[in-house]
Amino acid sequence: MTVPDDTAPRGRLLLVTAARAQARAGLAAAMAARLDRAVLVDGEALERAVLPEASRRGWAEPPTPEQLRLRLLRWSAALAVAETYQLEGFDAVVSDDAHGEHLEDFLDLAAPEPVHVVVVGDTADRVTPHWGLWVDGTASDGATADDVLARLDEALVPTSESSEPD
Repeated sequence: MTVPDDTAPRGRLLLVTAARAQARAGLAAAMAARLDRAVLVDGEALERAVLPEASRRGWAEPPTPEQLRLRLLRWSAALAVAETYQLEGFDAVVSDDAHGEHLEDFLDLAAPEPVHVVVVGDTADRVTPHWGLWVDGTASDGATADDVLARLDEALVPTSESSEPD
């Protein structure tokens, strides 16, 4: 059994979110593949692994209280997995549906951890707060991943109460 390395710097927490699952998953995977030491945490895959029936239920608009509760559980689980790897020096790239008015809920769960937020936006998205780095969802995942990683400092969103996002 290997002993955890207490000297390793904590990894970063990155969130890739979008209305379209394929857009966020593709970009998140491309970003994780380009980072030196990273893990990809796919919220949907995590939920399917522990709640197989959840994927058959769909998502009502507006979401029911039960759907919101399950989404918060999913995000909490994704953040727990991410933190486990961050403590060992891995960057954790979380791919999940945390756009729109729910972005703030995700960031509240992550607090006080700063989060690099990458939103794959489209012209129909008028509800998601303009926090972090927004990218166009029409570019190829590889080109977008390179651009995002080059501009990662623009994606940083502090989550502590003393430094609320603008």
